[in-house]
Amino acid sequence: MITLGSIFKRKRPGFSRAAQRYSCRIEGNLVVGDRMVNFEGIVTDFSSGGAQFRPKLLYIMDRRDVPITLTFGGVEISGRIMSTSPAGFGLRFDEPISESQIEGLIGLANKQPESVH
Repeated sequence: MITLGSIFKRKRPGFSRAAQRYSCRIEGNLVVGDRMVNFEGIVTDFSSGGAQFRPKLLYIMDRRDVPITLTFGGVEISGRIMSTSPAGFGLRFDEPISESQIEGLIGLANKQPESVH
C-alpha cells in the first residue's frame, strides 16, 4: 500500500550536495520516458548535476528512477527523476551542465520577472 509518507519522504540527515544550487524561475518542459508524457512547468533551482522541476499540474504522480529530458533556458539535458515531493520532481542529470551553460541560465534567471508562474 502506498502512503503519503512513502511518497513524500524527507531527505536523510547528513545529506549534502556536491554542487552549488542556484534559485530561479525558468519556464521549462520535461519529457518523461520515451516521449510519452510531456509536462510544462518551471525549474525552481538547478546545479551542474541536477534541478528541481515544478509541473504546472496540480497533482504530481510519484515517479522515481525514470529517464527524462529537461529543456529550459535553451539547454536540453537528459537525466532521471530521483525524487517526488510537493515541490516537484528532483532531477539528476546524466552529465553535468557546463560552466558556460550555468552562467547563461543564471543570467536568464536574473532577467525573469517575479510574476512568472
